[in-house]
Amino acid sequence: MEERVAPSAEDSQWQSSRPEPTPSTNNNDDDDLYLQLARPPSSLLATYVVQVPKDQIYRVPPPENALIVESYRQAAGPAKNRKRTCFKYLIWIAVVLVVIGVMVGVALKILYDSFTPKAPVFSVSMLQVKKFTDHPPKYDVTLKVHNPNEKMGIKYGSVDDDAKLIFWTKTLGAGQFPSLYQNSGDSNVVHVKLIGPEDQPVPLNIQRSMNDKKPKHQIFLALKFNSPLLLNVGVFKMWSRDMDVECKFRVNTMGEGSKILSQDCNTKLS
Repeated sequence: MEERVAPSAEDSQWQSSRPEPTPSTNNNDDDDLYLQLARPPSSLLATYVVQVPKDQIYRVPPPENALIVESYRQAAGPAKNRKRTCFKYLIWIAVVLVVIGVMVGVALKILYDSFTPKAPVFSVSMLQVKKFTDHPPKYDVTLKVHNPNEKMGIKYGSVDDDAKLIFWTKTLGAGQFPSLYQNSGDSNVVHVKLIGPEDQPVPLNIQRSMNDKKPKHQIFLALKFNSPLLLNVGVFKMWSRDMDVECKFRVNTMGEGSKILSQDCNTKLS
């Protein structure tokens, strides 16, 4: 953008002092008229101010700036590469740790399932009663015992008079669970022998069922006993537990031809 500056006083004075053009003394009409102008001094020239917006000023930066920028760019390149490499390493380390954690968890789950002691499984197979006229009757309860542990053997202990055969609230007989050793996954048949108390008479319903020649009345009984257990893996003794067993079962008669009609055995380890 150009802006003209108004003439100063000196410029006005200079213009007034300019000589007027005079006609030429030359008679030659073909010659052109000319003006004799005095050469103005340089100080009397007009002054012009040119204004250019800042956003239109263009210049080439010095080469030193390009060298500085290039040096910064080269220095930042390896740093970015190092950061990317470190990030990749961290991702791989995290993946490896997750895989190791999953493998360890699966291994611990397998070990827990394999070596956590499981309670033996009992079922009542038969009941036999031997009655006498001069002393209390004897009872023989046949049980089937299964060891569900795949890696552990079980050794059953015996406690005197800890097994009881119960009719409602009356104890028909007392005895003990026999000592036994089972390998992993084995099933065995055991006999729990019980003898009736001498100071208590046999309940009337039991006497009638013993004397019946034909089954007429079903009898509900319960067998309870306790046994200390020792569980081992190979030659290593791993755990010792106390076992409480309660088998509730129903028979058609207490006499000859007794059959098990229903049963429910529960085992607890403590």
